Amino acid sequence: MAKQKTRDHSLTKKSIIAGGLIGTGGFFIAKAIGLIYSIPFSSILGSDAYMAYYGTAYRIYSYILNVFTAGAPMAIATMTAKYITRKNYKTVLNVHRLSILAMSLLGFLGMIVMIALSGVLAGAMTEGTQDGIDIMTKVLCILAIAIFFVPILSAYRGFIQGNKEMEEFAFSQAFEQIFRVAFLLGVGCLLVYAFHMSSVYALYAAVLSTSVAAIAGIVQIAHFSKGTEQSLRDQAEHQTQRVIPIKPLLKEFILLCIPYLLYAVIGYANDIFDAVLMPIGLKYSNYSVEQIQTMTSAVNYVGIKLTAIPMILSPGFVSAIIPHITSALETGNIKSVRKDILDCINIVLFIGLFLSFAILFYAKPLFYTLYYTSDLELSANAVQWIAIEGLFGTITPVVSSMMMACRMRKKLLSQMIVAAVVKSIIMVPMVMWWGVAGNVISTILTYGWIILYSLREMARAYSINFHSTIKIAIQTAICLVAMGLVMFGLQYLGLGAAQGSRMLCFGGMLLNGIISSVVFFGLALYFGIIQRLFHFRFKKRTA
Repeated sequence: MAKQKTRDHSLTKKSIIAGGLIGTGGFFIAKAIGLIYSIPFSSILGSDAYMAYYGTAYRIYSYILNVFTAGAPMAIATMTAKYITRKNYKTVLNVHRLSILAMSLLGFLGMIVMIALSGVLAGAMTEGTQDGIDIMTKVLCILAIAIFFVPILSAYRGFIQGNKEMEEFAFSQAFEQIFRVAFLLGVGCLLVYAFHMSSVYALYAAVLSTSVAAIAGIVQIAHFSKGTEQSLRDQAEHQTQRVIPIKPLLKEFILLCIPYLLYAVIGYANDIFDAVLMPIGLKYSNYSVEQIQTMTSAVNYVGIKLTAIPMILSPGFVSAIIPHITSALETGNIKSVRKDILDCINIVLFIGLFLSFAILFYAKPLFYTLYYTSDLELSANAVQWIAIEGLFGTITPVVSSMMMACRMRKKLLSQMIVAAVVKSIIMVPMVMWWGVAGNVISTILTYGWIILYSLREMARAYSINFHSTIKIAIQTAICLVAMGLVMFGLQYLGLGAAQGSRMLCFGGMLLNGIISSVVFFGLALYFGIIQRLFHFRFKKRTA
């Protein structure tokens, strides 16, 4: 019993802020590695077309993966947190076994579907020759293998997440990415520079690395989970509650997955829109084939890598939201629900604004110093627009996950359907008229509506006052204006301007960023934003 009390106490100590930041830390390391490896990888590929194939294929992969995992990781985390809160540890172990089997079956089905659709998708997404379509088809087929292994890995992560073991959750993310990048760069360099093979084989090795890393991740997290499982078995020996049989658990799992499935199909439709509808819109615009490849590469490769930095806040805090809000609602602690919602939204808004603004401003020097492009101005402009989309892509999943966790799934899904239909109608003509900017504006309109609607519904249901959020947004905007003035001033003096030596430009950009960030965070401390977000005060010295 002493062990049980210790465990329960440790779980209560894990606040949603700590859990969200730990989860974000793991995703940050993973995405930072992804950002860094993309620099030498773009040199290995040495082609806008290959970079576009790589980035676009991953958009399709992400969408199909999200559809066929059916929101199951969220359902697993929800059920795990629910039965741990009820101290029904034997049922938690049943949930774990059921989830691994279910995710294996879903992953296998998703793999078959992606392979079957690879030829059709390649033809729709590729602007060019039959050789280009053939390469994209092979890329999609190789990437489809990962759709079998990654869901199994996500089943383990859902179990760990529901146990609020956010340190391991974060480590698992970083471990998988390190393994993937090591394979991707190692094999790519070996094929291109040692064996002097075409860089297309480096492209194939890159997409295969996702499957290899997923297998390594499964081995690592399964080893860690043995300790958690043993702890649950030890506590289960003292359990007096009735164990929930597999059949009712399966029914509960399916019922939970259905709204999450719809959430995945609708919520991640933006990946399909960007991968399929944006190229269609660009084909009917005034851009040349070369310009379309340049923009597609900038959006789906570099743009995704850069905007992944603020967007790591989403999975990090979503991972913490689900078990915490589930536990709070199970115990009827509405005050805790209010606090968790405000803490999450305020922190994500503050950090997301800062990071998205920095990407927007430094897009050109980043491209100039780090990435391959045949048209610097066009590529930088595309990434600047994607940085704005990244801010909305950061906030929307967090707010939507809160709605799901707060048991307002039907309301959310109805609005998401409307938003998806509207975007599918307006996106192609907007891209035809305004290029990448039209794509981003269509996203802002639809995501903005989902955010405002969700905040209003949560305010009504749980009597949440978002005045603190409005205040933080205004004060953060003032900090960004001051930061922007310093950025422009330093760049005017030549510090970080996209010209001359790439090494000097990169060093100047770093120095520009450090000085500007000091200004931003100095003002944030002056306004008390950071103190309010992270609940601390500076101690006053006494004489």
